[in-house]
This record gives sequence, C-alpha cells and structure tokens, in this order.
Amino acid sequence: MTSIWWIRRDLRLTDNPTLHSALEPGDVLPVFIIDPAFSSQSPRRRSFLYEGLFSLHKNLQTRGSYLIIRTGKPVDVLRQLIQETNATAIFAEEDYTPYARKRDSLVASQLPLQLILGQTVHHPEFVKKADGKPYTIYTPYSKVWKSLLQEIKLIPAPKTINTPANIFQNPCRNL
Repeated sequence: MTSIWWIRRDLRLTDNPTLHSALEPGDVLPVFIIDPAFSSQSPRRRSFLYEGLFSLHKNLQTRGSYLIIRTGKPVDVLRQLIQETNATAIFAEEDYTPYARKRDSLVASQLPLQLILGQTVHHPEFVKKADGKPYTIYTPYSKVWKSLLQEIKLIPAPKTINTPANIFQNPCRNL
C-alpha cells in the first residue's frame, strides 16, 4: 500500500514520527504543497524554504526516494495524488495555527488524513490549568510543562524509503 507523507513544517528525516507512521503501511510518497495562501511570503522566506526542500530532496535521494512538489490548494492537490497513486492514507504532522486547523479540518472531511503529534514536545491540550483553561502566565505554564517531561528518545532516519516512480511534479527551478 502507498501512503502520502504530507510535509509542512518538519523537513527532517531523523526524529520524524509522521514519516515513520507513513512508512508502516508500505510505500511512501513525500509531498510538499506550495499553498497559494502563503503567496505573500517574502523572497528571503521563500529562499529559506526552497533551500530546506532542496536539502530534504537530496536526503531522500540517498534513501531511494524523492520529493514531490506541487502548487495548489492542499485538498485539491492531495485528492489528485490519491487518484494518481491509489494511496490509502495521508499522514501529516498536527499543526495548531488557526489556518492549519481550518485547512486540516477541510482535508480530513474529504480525504483519509491522519494527524500525528510531533511539532511540540507536549500537545497543547496536555498543558492546561486544573480548570482546563490555557495558561496566560509563563512561570506556572513552564512548571507544568517541565513536570510532564519524560526521557525523549530520538527516532533514527529510515535507511530506505520506497516511493512510487514517475509521479508528476510541478517544475521548480530552485530544486
């Protein structure tokens, strides 16, 4: 079976629970979507992003894989990729920004999206006051956050990543 690893913020292969979740069913298609909602980014920020994507692409190539980059609304791009590859699931790292929550809710309502904890050490829902409300003062928040810490075990990068061949991608002159 093929899964889509929808890459958004975390461009690492090491210690990436989303990537490892996507690898469990079989082949993985690493995908980054250039979302039109972020078209107003500064040239410096775009350049930083493209450098990170280029590095990720090179790291994937050493493992027998490659990075797919497409431009468009995520729900449309992901739907098209599922049709092209017969992928059975989409794995993405959970994101907490208002835009990300809205985008992910839309995708999950139409496609088999699985959100994986990984962007933060503790999920925001786990670090709240006794009454269930979020902290507004740093020191009490910090004490609770630290009390929840456990030994962190890093997940090594996979040695190989099987990716279906010949998937169409948008030309990107920076990669």
